[in-house]
This record gives sequence, C-alpha cells and structure tokens, in this order.
Amino acid sequence: MQPETKQAAYHSTAYHAAGTAMMSFEPINAIHQHLCAFHVYSQDRSRHVEAHHYCQHLSPDLHQCIIYDSDKADARLIGIEYIVTEKVFTSLPQEEKKYWHSHKYEVESGLLQIATKSLVPALATDVAEQPAMLELQKTYGKTIHTWAIDTSPELPLGPPQLMMAYTADGQGPPEALIKARDAQWGQDTTVKRQTRTGYLPPYQKADGADEWEKTGRGVIFTVEEVALQ
Repeated sequence: MQPETKQAAYHSTAYHAAGTAMMSFEPINAIHQHLCAFHVYSQDRSRHVEAHHYCQHLSPDLHQCIIYDSDKADARLIGIEYIVTEKVFTSLPQEEKKYWHSHKYEVESGLLQIATKSLVPALATDVAEQPAMLELQKTYGKTIHTWAIDTSPELPLGPPQLMMAYTADGQGPPEALIKARDAQWGQDTTVKRQTRTGYLPPYQKADGADEWEKTGRGVIFTVEEVALQ
C-alpha cells in the first residue's frame, strides 16, 4: 500500500473507530461535570465568550476543566480552567492571586449553570445543581484561553489570554448572548438567580481575587525570546 493511501485512512470513520477500541482515554473518561458560563478577556471587558467547562475533581480542593466553545462534537477546544477552594486561594502568594477570579457573582446571578441533556426538565436541573452551586460559590478560578475564537475563529493564533469572570450587574455579557444560551438549554438565568437566593448563604469573597476591580488594569501574557539553557 502506498504511503498516500495509508495516510488517507487517518481521517476515516473506520480509523477513528479502531483508535477508540485500541486506546485508553482515562483522563477524559474521568470528566463528570459540564458547566456553562461566560468569560471576559482580562484586558478587554467588551469581549465575551460562552464557555463550556468539562470538569474533573482531582480533590475536594482542586477541579480541572477543559473548555470548549459549545457542546457539539466539532466544538473548538479554547482553554482550561483550574478551580480551587477559598482555603487554597488564600494560601497563594499575592503575586499569583492576580491571575484568579471569584465565582461568587457568577453563581448568585445564575450565569454559571450545570448543562444537562435536553430531556432533563429545568426543575430537575435546578435541584441537581444545588450542591454544586453551594460549593462553587466559594471557589476561585484561573482561566487561560488558548484560542481567541472571537477574533481568530479558524485557527488558535497568538499568545494565550487570561480570562476573568463578572463580579456585578452591568458588566456583561450582553443580554442577547444570555438569552441565546438559555434558549438552547431550556434554562432561565433570571429564574435561577431568584431560585438561588433561597438556598445560597451570604458570602464575602476573599481578599486578592478580582484585582482588576481595585487597579482598573488587566493582565496580558507577552512573548519574550530568551537564550536557551
């Protein structure tokens, strides 16, 4: 068989099926949670991205999530997020904390949601997500997007981007973006906000998170060429 013929099999359904049968996907199979939220660029609060988090809990204090732009089979892998408890966050060096954001507002506003299958009623989702929201309300995230799909939809170009969350009403995302997400998932962010006031306790976020609120400045990653070691 010619090399070109062999190579042509690489993108075939049969080759993909053989790979699924022969290989282990244990890290991927350990994912057990799908969260949907919106991210905003650290340095540009006018750019909003719908983010689908597929998460694994490495420990009670640390979650790791891979982020896609949708839940479709051809979704683009756009970033990662690490989620830690307040105990871990408060132990971080002050210089490290500038990369982290709180989840308090995302949870209390209803913007952060568990994404369930289409046949699951909204009421059942509201009940199922209560333990998660009680936990996530007091957590902190470090989110890096490697694909700026809003400016480079075809390829992941340029340096990675630090992403942040929202901390108050009026910061975004646009209402149309929220309504489109809710319509797709059969959810209602406004109703979720009202529902969560009934079971979420008051919580004051830890010092050091969301530093941009105090400084009015974002964080970007710049590329620097250095001598090889």
